Amino acid sequence: MATIQTGARQRRVFTWIMAWSALLLNQQVRAENYPDRPIRIIQPFAAGGSTDILARGLAQKLNEYLGQPVVVEARPGANGITGTVSVAKSPPDGYTILLTTGSFSANPHVTKSLPYDVLKDFAPITQIAGSYGLALLTNMNVNSVADLVAEAKRNPGKLSYATSGVGNLTHVAGRLFEMRSGVELIAVPYNSPSMLPDVMTGRVSMTFNSLITAVPMVAQKEIKVLAITGDRRSPALLDTPTMSEAGIKDYNLTGYFGIMFPAGVPKDRIDRIYKETVRALATPDMKRIVEENGLFVVGSTPEEFTAYLKKDYEFQGKLMDDLGLRPQ
Repeated sequence: MATIQTGARQRRVFTWIMAWSALLLNQQVRAENYPDRPIRIIQPFAAGGSTDILARGLAQKLNEYLGQPVVVEARPGANGITGTVSVAKSPPDGYTILLTTGSFSANPHVTKSLPYDVLKDFAPITQIAGSYGLALLTNMNVNSVADLVAEAKRNPGKLSYATSGVGNLTHVAGRLFEMRSGVELIAVPYNSPSMLPDVMTGRVSMTFNSLITAVPMVAQKEIKVLAITGDRRSPALLDTPTMSEAGIKDYNLTGYFGIMFPAGVPKDRIDRIYKETVRALATPDMKRIVEENGLFVVGSTPEEFTAYLKKDYEFQGKLMDDLGLRPQ
């Protein structure tokens, strides 16, 4: 009897070992085959904008390298929060990527009850690019920042600037401009593609917008650029001064573009997308998309991007306090 029981136990153990081995083998095969279906890149702003341009360029390269379709979905709304929430709630399987901007770090400081934690609910992959700053764009009858400041002081509270939403970098740039130049402006939030056309037609006095959007418009003389908000000139607009050079002191505002997964995605999948993204950023096609539009390639490691986001989160919090921007 003991022999029979021992034999049964051995068969059960053997069956358990085989089942566990099969499971591990299946997981290993799935990991080695990642990705085995389409990947989505969610960019949380209007189609055709700066994040969309970068997302589509990256998607094309990842499609080539990964052998699977990589589809870009624009999900605008609430200063990027709508699209960001959808990624935060996605399964942590490596098939949904968020491509976002500096508003990601700013939103927690200007939005009450944000439905995600920017430092806990995401797994950073890499910072794709950094910016030389935003472009101060206008079609007003002025030719310099000094002219614009003089006009604003002659008409306090009359001139306006278009933004992509409260707390967005375009809004922060305007508030910082008011504080540093001593003028009073009206912020006009937009969540539609009509923002730049309204500046071009004069319905809104000015805007602070991404160089990736501004450069081609300036080249076609559709709009004027007076300054950029970073601390060094952009190679794409070498004749355009920085705010500091234009006479607005203590003004330095830049941004970033980066990709991340929802938290919990396996590290090997994070590393795979990081590796292929850096590979893409080294190609002439992606370099041209990034650099000709006033940005510079970064390609940081997941660990470096995680540290960068934490630092920027803290910087944005202090800046919002200084500008008096409270959660709404």
